[in-house]
Parts: sequence; C-alpha cells; structure tokens
Amino acid sequence: MKIEEFTLERIQSLYENTVEFNLSDSGVHPYSLNELLSAEQRAKLMEVELGYGWTNGAVELREDIAKLYRNRTSDEVIVTNGSAEANFLMVMSLIEPGDEIVVFVPNYLQIWGWARAIGANVKEVKLREELGWTPDLDEVRRAITPRTKLMTICNPNNPTGSLLSRETMDALVAIAQTQGCYLHADEVYKGAELETDEPPSFADLYEKAIITSGLSKAMALPGLRIGWLVGPAKDIYTAWQNKDYTSITTSALSEHIARVVIQPAKRAEILQRSKTILRENLALLTSWVKANDEFFSFVPPKAGGMAFIKYSHSMNSTELVHRLREERGIMLLPGDVYGMDGYIRIGIGAPAEHLSAGLERLSDYLKSQPR
Repeated sequence: MKIEEFTLERIQSLYENTVEFNLSDSGVHPYSLNELLSAEQRAKLMEVELGYGWTNGAVELREDIAKLYRNRTSDEVIVTNGSAEANFLMVMSLIEPGDEIVVFVPNYLQIWGWARAIGANVKEVKLREELGWTPDLDEVRRAITPRTKLMTICNPNNPTGSLLSRETMDALVAIAQTQGCYLHADEVYKGAELETDEPPSFADLYEKAIITSGLSKAMALPGLRIGWLVGPAKDIYTAWQNKDYTSITTSALSEHIARVVIQPAKRAEILQRSKTILRENLALLTSWVKANDEFFSFVPPKAGGMAFIKYSHSMNSTELVHRLREERGIMLLPGDVYGMDGYIRIGIGAPAEHLSAGLERLSDYLKSQPR
C-alpha cells in the first residue's frame, strides 16, 4: 500500500506551533476546563477511574450522541479518537480495492487519500464558486454510476465555509437513493451556522447515510479527541471490529466530559459562544477584504471557522504560505492542499486581536511584493 502524504496535516503538524500568528486552524478558540466545567463538575471529573472503557464508546455516551439525530440508536453510533479516526474507520469498513467513490472538492482530503491508498477509484466533483461553493447537481448526476459505492461531502464545507441548502441536501439524497449508494457527510462544523438555524443531519434524511462528527470544530474542544460515526448498525459494527486494530478505546476523561457537553442546554451554550466569536471575526475579515480588494476577494462563509480567500498575486499558494511563515510569522493554509492554487484558507475562530494582527501582516506583505 502506498499512502500519499496528507499535505494539509503535514504542513500544520510541522509549523502551526512555531509561528506568532497561527491563522491556519479551522475551529473555534478552545475552552479551558475551568471555563467549561463548574466546580462540581470538575470535582466529579477527579473521581473518574482511568481504566479501559467500552471499545465502541460508553453506552451512555452513545445513547446521548444518538439523541442528536432522528430515530437513531446507540447501536448506530461508534465513538472514536477524533473525527479523523471516524473517517479512517469509515473508509476501512466500507471501501474495497476497485470500488468507485465520488468526492466533492475542495474538501478535507483524508478520505480521498485513504481511498486511493487502498486502490479505490476516486472521482471528483467540483464545488462551484459561482454557486456559493456548492455542487452543480447535473454534474453530480453525471458522475454517479451503477458502480458508485459512496459519495462523500463535507457540510458545512472545509475550506470554504459553504452550507448546502435543504433543497440540495434532498437532491443529493435522491441521487444516492437512485443508485443505492452510501452518502457520507463530514458534519464536524455542523452547529456553527452563521445566518440560519442548524439544519438536519444527512443521517435524518437517508437510511444509508454515514456521518462523521465530533467535538473538535463547532464545539471548540479539539483536545478531548472525541469523534463519532453514525450509520447503519451493521456498518457501525464493522467499524467497531476494525477499531480493535487501531486505538482500542477513547479516553475515560474525555468521554466523561463529552457526556457533559452534549447535553442539550450545554451544547446550545457552547454553540452560541462559537457563533458569537465567528460572526464578530467574519465582520472583521469582511472589512479587511474590502479594504484590500486590490489583492483579495472571497465568498463569505455561511458556517464553520474558516474562509477561503482568493488572492490576485501570481505567487504559488504554497510558496506564499511558506514565505509568510518565514518572513512574517503568520501561518495560513495554501489552496494547493485542496488542489486549488490561488487561494488561501484563513481561520476565523481565533481571538479577534490575534486575527486582526495576523491579517495586517498578510496585507502588508503582499503590498510589499512585486506583482
């Protein structure tokens, strides 16, 4: 098996902790335990035994997660070490060499990479900037064939922050139903919608939906490393069997905290904090783009903790990002890691003063460069 370098994660792993201004993160500024938990809850945390738990996740936690979806049970949920493990288990449980899958791009390309590594035929359908970074449904219909086993989309989207309309979601479900294929949706940014109420999950719309989610992005708790898969019970059981070969179980402490934060009232409180931070920072970013429209333009995100910015300079996006890191102490993500040169991804979940200072360094740098 030949595994291609996961360029996005490699760049972040190497450099995100070495710069003064890290604007490469797509989540919301994380909580501390003191901010997140009451004194009583912290005291209960100190009583948690540090043993092995259920390898598919504590029963009570899986029941709580199932309640986030319509008509799902704990047997249709597996708890994972972050949504990255959920994506990995999904591919390893469903995809075989020679299978055909359809990936909507730009996207977080972990599934794209793993599927290619095991010998799947990966077809790409481009999200269209002129359609607000959503798919042309006729292009989707042309891409899907009787051989298509799964199509996978990130909604809300990473890196653009786009959000599918209910009509588009229903259309994608209808296309999947026609072929009988799985529909996978990475919904880790769900709950961080900036203009609308939280939409339904694809798991609420289609019996063969497979959902990746977790606490890292919209919920601002990446350090807990709690993710999950939701899907048909037989496929979740297969994922559980495969998990025996990977991480075995998740952290007892993290699972304990996860049960606290996904209770309805606490989850709503956390998501409201996320939306407040993101709305304020999006306003800041929008003003900055307007003030620097000679260099930058974008389709404003509708959800999630990032924006996909088009820049007018001729410099390659990876080269630009490395120069900004080396010469200005700013970390961004290049459009190259999504297969789209000429763009950069900027995180909008950081504290406002951090974002503002980093943006000023970015615009000052491009103004200093010959075009």
